Amino acid sequence: MLSTIIGQDFVKNSLYLLLHNKKLPHGVILFGDEGLGKDAVALMLANLLSGFSSGTPNFTENINIKFITAFPRGKNETDSDGPFDKIPASEFEKIRTELRKKGLNPYYKIEIPNANDIKINSIREIQKYLSLTPNSSQTRVVIISNADLMNETSQNALLKNLEEPPDNTFFILTTNNIINLRETIRSRCQEFQFAPLTENEIAEILQEHFNISHDEAHVVSSIAEGSYSKALKLIKTDVNYFLEKTISTLRYGLAGKYYSCLKELNEMVTKEEKDFQLVISFIIYWLYELNLSRNNLIPHYFSNYRETIEKFNSKYGQIDLGKIISDCEALLNKIKNTNVNLNILKFRLIMLLSSVIKIK
Repeated sequence: MLSTIIGQDFVKNSLYLLLHNKKLPHGVILFGDEGLGKDAVALMLANLLSGFSSGTPNFTENINIKFITAFPRGKNETDSDGPFDKIPASEFEKIRTELRKKGLNPYYKIEIPNANDIKINSIREIQKYLSLTPNSSQTRVVIISNADLMNETSQNALLKNLEEPPDNTFFILTTNNIINLRETIRSRCQEFQFAPLTENEIAEILQEHFNISHDEAHVVSSIAEGSYSKALKLIKTDVNYFLEKTISTLRYGLAGKYYSCLKELNEMVTKEEKDFQLVISFIIYWLYELNLSRNNLIPHYFSNYRETIEKFNSKYGQIDLGKIISDCEALLNKIKNTNVNLNILKFRLIMLLSSVIKIK
C-alpha cells in the first residue's frame, strides 16, 4: 500500500522494513517542509497497521484510526469540554466535510477557519478513544497532523501516552516544524525526514489527486521548489499573470524606471509577504532561463517564452547573471527569516535591479 504513495522512496522503504520485521516503534515522527506527502504516508501506514486493505487511506471509515489536527475553540469552551462540544452545528459540519476530503485525498490540506492550535481536549480524547476501542487485540493508530501546533500543555498530555503506550497502539506525528516539538516527545519517537519531491513527482500528484492538466502541472512543478503545496498555490495565483508582471518588473527595473517598476510590484504584491516571495522566485527562475539561453541550452522553466528570453539576452547581454541571482536569493532568504516592511523590500528590489545593469 505504501507503494501507491508518490515519491519519498527512502522513507517508505525504511518504514516497510520496520513493519515487515515487526520492529516499528510505537512513536513515529514524519517531518519536513510543507507539501512533501507526510500526511499521505502517515495515513497509508496507519491503514497498513490497522489491517485496512483498501487502496484509499480513508481514515473516516476506519474505527481503528484516530486522526487529530487543529480545531477551532467553541464559545465558552473549557479544557474539560470535548473538542467539539461547544462547536456550533454548522461549523461542525464544515469540519466533518474537511475531514472527509482528507479521507478521500491524503494530499488534501485541511482548511478550518480559526483552527490555530491542537487543543488539550483533543489530546485527552486519545485516552478515551483507546479505552473505548471495542477489540483491544486490534492495532490502533493515532495520527496527529501538524503536531507542532500543540502547545506545551497539549504536548505534556501527549507525553504521558508516549511514555507507556498501550499494546498494539502506534502514534504517528507529522510536522513542518519539528523544532517546535519538545525533546521529551522526540526522544520517544523515531524520526523520518522527508526530502523535496522531484518535478515529475509533483506533477503526478497534481494530476492524480487534484485533476490538474498535464501541461499546467508540469509548468508549476518546475518552480515549486519540491513542494506540491507550493505548486497548488502557484496555480491559484495565476502563473501566467505573475510571469508577465515579473517580466515587466525586470524590464523597468533594469532600465532604471523606478516608478513603473514600483507600479508593477504594487499590482502583484498588496499586503501578502508571500506574494513578494513569489515575485522574487519568479525573477530568479527567469534569470536562470537567461543563463541557459546564453549557453545555447533549451529553457527549462518557461519554454513558451523562448523568443522573449532571446530578446532579453540581446538587450541585457552584459548583465552579471551570477551576481544578480545571488543578490536576489539573499533578499529572498532575508524575507523568509526576518520581518521587514513590505515597502522597504520593494525599494530594495528596485535598487538591486537598477544597480547591476550594463546595457549593450
